[in-house]
Amino acid sequence: MASPDADAKPELSEKQKNINLAEALHKTVADAQANYVDDDGKRSKTFTQDDLLATGIVSSAKELMPLIAHLSKENLFRTVKQQGRLAWNARPREAARQITALDRDERAVYVIVEEAHDKGIWLKDIKKKAQGVAQQSVQKAVNKMEKANLIKSVKSVRHPTQKTYMLSHLVPSEDVIGNSFFDAGDLDESFRDELLNLIVFHVRQMSWGDKDKDAKKGKKKEKQAAISAEDDGDAAGKKRKRTADIEDAGNLKRRSVKLDPEAFSQTIYRAGTHNYPTAEDIHNFLVTSNAIKPTKAASLTVHEIQGCIDVLCWDEKLEKIMNGEGTWGYRTVRGVTFKPPGAIYDEYEEVTGTGLTQAPCGRCPVLDLCHEDGPVNPQGCLYFEQWLRPAGPSYRL
Repeated sequence: MASPDADAKPELSEKQKNINLAEALHKTVADAQANYVDDDGKRSKTFTQDDLLATGIVSSAKELMPLIAHLSKENLFRTVKQQGRLAWNARPREAARQITALDRDERAVYVIVEEAHDKGIWLKDIKKKAQGVAQQSVQKAVNKMEKANLIKSVKSVRHPTQKTYMLSHLVPSEDVIGNSFFDAGDLDESFRDELLNLIVFHVRQMSWGDKDKDAKKGKKKEKQAAISAEDDGDAAGKKRKRTADIEDAGNLKRRSVKLDPEAFSQTIYRAGTHNYPTAEDIHNFLVTSNAIKPTKAASLTVHEIQGCIDVLCWDEKLEKIMNGEGTWGYRTVRGVTFKPPGAIYDEYEEVTGTGLTQAPCGRCPVLDLCHEDGPVNPQGCLYFEQWLRPAGPSYRL
């Protein structure tokens, strides 16, 4: 008869326990590094002793030190200094295995490339830093590690003629390959311009209230009554030559922005009653819409969208507004328009103008709100006095 302890699993040795804990720590750190992106779009992540303890793998520094020592010995952890304190980051397991097979000169070159992280380093700078290593040995080591897929060369948008080297598993920083507005190292101007236009389009839709519908209905009824009266006159068989009016004026050329096919009045929301779109809201609209290619949408970040918003604020197309919940939102500056998707005309084009366009009513942005006793009315118009006043200080209205 077998003893009760015959099927019991043997207890792990202290060394094996540390190895298992070290493997779990490496996996946790490597996963955190792979998914890390800071507010500036950087992917570099290091872990201090407190950060490693916060993973919950072990509970004290005394238990942590053997794990760090094991991972460093196996080339799975790299030790760095961060603000005068020791910190660590994880290497991929395949890279750690290949590092073990490197000779002294090759390892020295690898460490130099590794220190450059996602910014990369030029070959001439590697040769300068690799003191004690022959120039030919540096070139040979770089070629060998590139073939072994330990390092890679990337094209820099700032220095396209220079090869920039970095570790194969790293994603180059924006300083090297640019951001989503670059395609194969070249600036994609059409995508950038279209994205700025889409941001203005979306923010504009979320920035302003509806028109005064009652005023619009009243104007529509008046217009229908006028048309009906004109039709009655025609029905009576009376034909007369149309009297000349302001529309018979000669053609005048003027510069005009023809961007928005649906001109409408922009009525402001009352303070504290509306949340304007934030950078995160705008980013979510762009990546979920069908206006841009899925590959471009997948690469867009909130940080990049914030940069576009800042440009539009500098161009005085957007303005920053504090939402009621304490977040910063954005709205379009009153009167700012957007280019309709698919439009092929230039931003500025020569169009025909008449005398009516020189009068305040002809170019009034809130004409559809203007009616007697309305929020905008002819009696209180501020522009007639300026328009009617002739040159000279002696005139009094």
